[in-house]
Amino acid sequence: MSLKLPIATKLLVVLILTALTPLLIVGWIGYYNAQTLISIASQANREVAELAMSDSSAALSSELESRLLALTERHAGDIDEILTRVQADTIKLADFATYLYAHPETLKRYAFPSEYEPAPANAMFGSRQPSRNSWLGVFGDRVDEQGQVNAETRREIELTEYMDILFNSVAATNPYAVQMYINTAGQLSRGMPFVDGEYQWVDATDQFANLPDVTAFDFYYLADAEHNPDRGPEWTELYWDPAGLGWMVSSIAPVYREDELVAVTGIDITLKRIVEGIVGLQVEQTGFAFLMSGSGQAIAFPERAAEFLQFHGSFEGEFKENEAFKHPLREVRDVGFQGLIERMGAGEQGLRTYVDPETDEAFFFAYHPIPVTGWSVGIVVPVQEVIAPALRTNAKIEQSRERTAEALNARTQSLLQTFLWLLFASVLILVPLAVLFARSISRPISALADGARRVGAGELEHRIHLRSGDEIEALAKTFNQMATDLQAKIDETERANRELMQLDQLKSKFISMASHELRTPLIAIQGYVDLIRDGKGGVISEAQRKMLDTVSRNATRLARIIAELLDISRIEENKLVLHRTPVSMAEIVREIADEQQPYLDSRGHRLSVELAEPLPLVEGDRDRLAQVTINLLGNAIKYTPDMGQLVIRLYAEANPERDAALDSKSEPKSVEKPEIDIVHQTVAIPRPEPGWVHLEVSDNGIGIKREDLGKLFQRFSTLGDITKHRSDKNAFMAGGTGLGLSIVQGIVQAHDGRIWVDSEFGKGSTFHVLLPALAAEAIGVAVANAEPTPVPATADEAERAAAFKVIQFETAQAPQIDRPQDQRLSVLVVDDEPDVITFTRAMLEEQYEIHSAQTSATAIREAINRQPDLVLLDAWMPGISGYDVCRTLKRNSNTRDTPIIIFTAATQKIDEERAREAGADGFVTKPFRRDQMIALIDSFRKRP
Repeated sequence: MSLKLPIATKLLVVLILTALTPLLIVGWIGYYNAQTLISIASQANREVAELAMSDSSAALSSELESRLLALTERHAGDIDEILTRVQADTIKLADFATYLYAHPETLKRYAFPSEYEPAPANAMFGSRQPSRNSWLGVFGDRVDEQGQVNAETRREIELTEYMDILFNSVAATNPYAVQMYINTAGQLSRGMPFVDGEYQWVDATDQFANLPDVTAFDFYYLADAEHNPDRGPEWTELYWDPAGLGWMVSSIAPVYREDELVAVTGIDITLKRIVEGIVGLQVEQTGFAFLMSGSGQAIAFPERAAEFLQFHGSFEGEFKENEAFKHPLREVRDVGFQGLIERMGAGEQGLRTYVDPETDEAFFFAYHPIPVTGWSVGIVVPVQEVIAPALRTNAKIEQSRERTAEALNARTQSLLQTFLWLLFASVLILVPLAVLFARSISRPISALADGARRVGAGELEHRIHLRSGDEIEALAKTFNQMATDLQAKIDETERANRELMQLDQLKSKFISMASHELRTPLIAIQGYVDLIRDGKGGVISEAQRKMLDTVSRNATRLARIIAELLDISRIEENKLVLHRTPVSMAEIVREIADEQQPYLDSRGHRLSVELAEPLPLVEGDRDRLAQVTINLLGNAIKYTPDMGQLVIRLYAEANPERDAALDSKSEPKSVEKPEIDIVHQTVAIPRPEPGWVHLEVSDNGIGIKREDLGKLFQRFSTLGDITKHRSDKNAFMAGGTGLGLSIVQGIVQAHDGRIWVDSEFGKGSTFHVLLPALAAEAIGVAVANAEPTPVPATADEAERAAAFKVIQFETAQAPQIDRPQDQRLSVLVVDDEPDVITFTRAMLEEQYEIHSAQTSATAIREAINRQPDLVLLDAWMPGISGYDVCRTLKRNSNTRDTPIIIFTAATQKIDEERAREAGADGFVTKPFRRDQMIALIDSFRKRP
C-alpha cells in the first residue's frame, strides 16, 4: 500500500532529510573531535607536568645539597674555632704548671694567698672563706681524720696558688671559659669558675665532700700516660655540671715533671655556649642539625630530632657519680644509618641520601668534621620537604589541566545544545551555519590535536598558532608555554649527550666496518683452501698439502692479527681479554722459527735459537705471546741487511735486580746469559727457582738512534722516513703502520711483564721481554681449574679455535627441523658477495640442498616461497641489513620457526648482541670452518 502524502509534504520531508543528514554528520564530527581534543590535551599536559616535576625536583635537590654542605662546614668551622681557642688556653695552663713544678725553688710565696681550713666532717681540706682567689680542695688519703694535710701537700698547695695568675688571664680573654682548674696526682684540686663572665666563689670542701680519688675521673685519667701517651691535649665526653651550669665538656692537658705525670690542667665550657647555632638550626620544615663526638656519642640535638635519633632518655646527671651523657648513635637505627655514623666518626665529610627501611622515607644527610676534637656536625632534611615546591607546582598544573578539560567539555556540550536548537528551528538556516561552525571548530581542534601529537612524539620545537578567540586559543597558548619551558629544560641535556652519542656510534661503526672489510677477503681464501685439502679440486700431493696447510695456518693467523689490530683501543683502555693457560715459550719460539725459515732464507739471514733448560712455563694467552715473538722476530728480519745474524735466546731468571730500572731506563744493567752459540741448540743450565722467563731477540742490523728510543713503542711510530725505505742503502726495509711494537707492549704489560730495548745505532738491537714464570705447584692448580675443553693437537688448531666463533643462542623455544635423518636439508645462503656464495655452496652442497640470494628483498621472497629448512644470512647486506631481514622472517607466520644463522665478518661483542636481539638462532664469524658449520646446522635437527 503506497503512502498518500501531498507533494509539498514530500518535498519538505526530502529537504529536511537532505539538510539534516549532512548537518548531523558535521555535528557528530565536531562533537567527536572535541572529545578527542580533551583526551589528547589532558594526556599531553600530564606528560609535561611529569617532566616539569622531575626537572624541578632535581634542581631543588641540587640547590639544597650545596646549601647543606655549606651549612655543615660553616657550623663545624664555628665550633672548631671556639674549641681551638679553648684548647690553646688549656695548653698555656699546662705549660705554666709545668714550669712551676720544674722550678719550685725559684718561687716565693704567692703575693695573694688564700686561707685554708680543715673540714673533717667532709674528709676535706681547702679554702672555706670567700675571696677573689681560686677555690682549693684536698681529697682522699692526703687528708687525715682531723682534716689536716702534711707538709709536702702544703708546699704543693702554695705552689699551685700561682695558677691564679693565668686563671684570671684566661677568664679575661676567653669568654667561653666557664672554669679553669688543675688536678694533681697528690689529690689536690684547684679551680676558678666564672658564670656569664662574672667570678663565682665556691666552697670546695662542701661542693666536693667525701671525694675518694680525683685521678679516677675522666677529666684526669684521659690525660694520663696510659690513655694519652703523646702527652697532647684531650677532650672529655659530655657530663653534667655539679654547679648547675648544665651540660659541659672539658679541654684537658697533662703536666709532667720529667717523665712523671704530676697534674692535669683543664678548662670547662658549657655546651649551651657552643651549640646554640646547632640546636636552633632548622632546614625546611623539620630538618635539624646535631653534634656527635668522635666515639659516636650524641652531644647536642633539638627535641624534634629525638624521634629520628631514637633518643628516649633524660638530660639530667649527677657529677658525684661521674655520670656522662650516654646515647651511642652507633647502636640505633639500621645498618645504613650506622654506616653514615661510622663515616662521621672517621672524620669524613660529604652528603649522602639515607632511606628509612621502616617508612621508606628518604633524607638528605650532610656531615662535616670538627678537627680539633674529632667531633662531627650532621644535618638531616627529609627529601620530601625539598621537593615540596615542585609538588605544589605539579598540583597547580594538574588543577589547570582539569579546569581546561572541564572548560573544553562544557564548550562541547554547549555546542551540542546549540546544534539541536538550530536543527529544530530552521533546517535551511542550520545547514550553512552548521557547516560554517563545524569548520570554525574543526580547524583549530585539528591544529591543537596535531600539535599535541607532535609535541608528545618529541617535536618540542613545534608551536600551535591559533586565532580562534576562545578557550581553544587560550589552551593553545598555555600548551605552547609549557612546551617552551620543557624545551628549555631539556635542550641543555640533549646538547651535552648528542656529541657523546655521535662519537660512540662512529666508533662502533668504524670497528664493525673495519673488521668486516678486513676479514671478508679471507673468507674465499680459507674456504677454498679447505675445499682443496678435502679433495674437492682433485687429488693433491703431500707437498701440496703441506703448502695448503701453511696457507691455511697463515690465513688463520691473519684473521687473528686483524682482530688484534682492532684491539689496540682495548689495550690503551686496559680492557684486553686474555685466555690464560700454562704456556711453553720454548714451543712457541720453535714453531715461529720454523715458520719464518722461508723468509729468513730469502734474505740470507742466519738465525740462532738458544733455549736454556730447565725452562718454566708461563701463565698467559698462547696466541698473544706468539704474536709478541712473531712481531719482534719480524722486525729483526726487516731491519737487518741481507746475510745478517739473528739470535733468539730464552732462559729463566731468579728475582732479577733490574725491576726498579725497567720503568725509567731503556738500558738496564746486564744479567747472566747462557753461554750458547749453536743454532737450535738446547743446553741444561743449573739455576735457582726461577721467577721470570726472559726472551731476547737480537740482530746486527741498522740499530736505533738514541733520540728515537723514547718513541719506539708509540702508536704509528716508524724509524726514519717511510718514503725512503725502498731506496738508498736501507732498501731492504719494508714499510709498516707503526702499530706492531705498541701492540706488543700492551700484550706484555697485560701479562704483568716488562719490555725494553738495548740498541747501538749502526750495530744492531736486542729486544728484551720478561714474563712472570708459573711456579711448579701452580701448574697443577691451573690445569685442574681449566675448563674441560679439548686441547688442540697443534698450534694451528689452537689458532683456528681462537679465530673462528660458532655460537648457538639459547632460547626458551629453540626451533627444530623435523626431517628424517636420511633426508637432505635445504639451506638458503644469503650474501651480497658472489664469491662467498660460490665457496659456501661448494663447501656445503655435498651435505645439503643449497639455494642462494644476493639481495635482502630476494632473500625474503625466497625464504617465504621456498620455506627452506635453515637460512644462513649475512649480517652486512646493502639496503636492508641482515638483522632487519632476520626480524622480518621471524615475524612472518611461514618462516617464524625456521632456524636463522647470522654469519658475518664483524667480530665485536656488539655484533653478536645485535644478532641475538634480531631473533637469530646462531652466530658464526667469517671465515668459518666447514666441519663447524655442519655441526651447527645439524644441531637444529629434531632428535628421534
